[in-house]
Amino acid sequence: MKSNKYSLRSEEYEKSLESDYKKDNGIFYTDIELAKKIIQFLNIPKNSTIMDPCCGMGSFLISAKYLGYTSIYGADIDKNAITITKKEYGIDNVKVINTITNNAQEVLKQFNMKTPVDFIVGNPPYAHIVKDVVIDTSDYLFLRNVKDSGNNLFVAALYRAFELAKSNGTISYIIPKNFLHVASYAILRKMILNEKKIVSIIDIGAYFKNVRGEQIVLTFENSFVRDNDIAIYKYENKEFIRRLEVPQNFYENEILLFDSDEDFLIYKTLESTYKKFSDICTGYVGRGKSKSNTAISGKDIRKFSFKNLSVPKKGNKVFIQNIYSAEAGIIASFAGDLEAAETVTVFTDGDEKMCRYILGFLHSRLCNYYLLKFCYNNSKLTMHTDAKYLKKLPLVIDKTTFPQIISIVKSLETIEYMNDIWFEMVESLNDLIYKTYKIGEKERSHIDFQIKSIQSQRWNNDKRR
Repeated sequence: MKSNKYSLRSEEYEKSLESDYKKDNGIFYTDIELAKKIIQFLNIPKNSTIMDPCCGMGSFLISAKYLGYTSIYGADIDKNAITITKKEYGIDNVKVINTITNNAQEVLKQFNMKTPVDFIVGNPPYAHIVKDVVIDTSDYLFLRNVKDSGNNLFVAALYRAFELAKSNGTISYIIPKNFLHVASYAILRKMILNEKKIVSIIDIGAYFKNVRGEQIVLTFENSFVRDNDIAIYKYENKEFIRRLEVPQNFYENEILLFDSDEDFLIYKTLESTYKKFSDICTGYVGRGKSKSNTAISGKDIRKFSFKNLSVPKKGNKVFIQNIYSAEAGIIASFAGDLEAAETVTVFTDGDEKMCRYILGFLHSRLCNYYLLKFCYNNSKLTMHTDAKYLKKLPLVIDKTTFPQIISIVKSLETIEYMNDIWFEMVESLNDLIYKTYKIGEKERSHIDFQIKSIQSQRWNNDKRR
């Protein structure tokens, strides 16, 4: 198999498609290199039947053929892609079939297959099902399940895969990473957790060009097994690197991709010990609403202060830049009674001291570690500091460190921004937060290393040590 030839042909054909057509149908092709790695990773027995129900240019089928598999099948709605796959790459059992519109019985019938498939593999389309993107089927139960589970074409493809695979068969699909934690996918996610055996999840990051978001390879068996452990992998240096195993029954809804055993243990400690932000901060948490020309915007905020405005002495608001990047972390300031624009996340609390205390925690490495790892699911893309994430943060109040943290925050509001003393005080703040949360030296070293390796050098000024 000449992978370069395939990659060029596939890229050339994908570019020939109109952008609106690709967008509406969620089309982006998987390169041969990744497809081959996934087929090898699955360790499929040679006598298995393999199907890619949304095969596009056939990268998974071509990879399977190259690796010695003979019982391979593919379908797609694109007649030209199917023709190319047949003529140029010699894949015979490929047909122009809409495997989302048609149920499994009809699809298998068109392939003259009497039983479901051993392995379903592929990269189904990602596109939100709206007025212009419809599924033309009378299968009401299927349509209702898709609508209730996020109303996306990849969701529809997963439901059809349940039908196409044998009861002990395996499904391995590249899907959006946000499937693991976004609320709109909760019904399907819980169903998979409760009714299927999740074999592995591979975090492949922002792998595809011109595709918004990050992706995973989700592999599960089409039946449930008790006491199953999910193997979590990371795609690094063109290899699938095994990170750890997490018991499937640990997850009730959201599925977090822990990077290591250390992350898993720290998460369990924080979750079992402390209350949530939503339990302690009971005021407003949400976007700013002011349309005033004098309203504070996200770009006006610095860590603990504002760019062109003194920090108010009194009030009940904290302003946070709504755009969050792993390189900078949280950027927030006490805001008193100022007004905020829509690019700002606001939280209020009747206690001014509590506002400054939480502000101190928000700027700590512990908080940014928790946000990045356990709220944003280890995503390196730009995220938002929306209420749904802030409310998950663990909060604890310690009588000894509470006034000390507030004192440091007040000092950081007045001294010169980012000078040596400023950095020293930020480090002292981190010391107090770790002490408050009873984080040991080993765990602290792990958290510090994780955050410092991600944040830009601007926030790791070594002169303070």
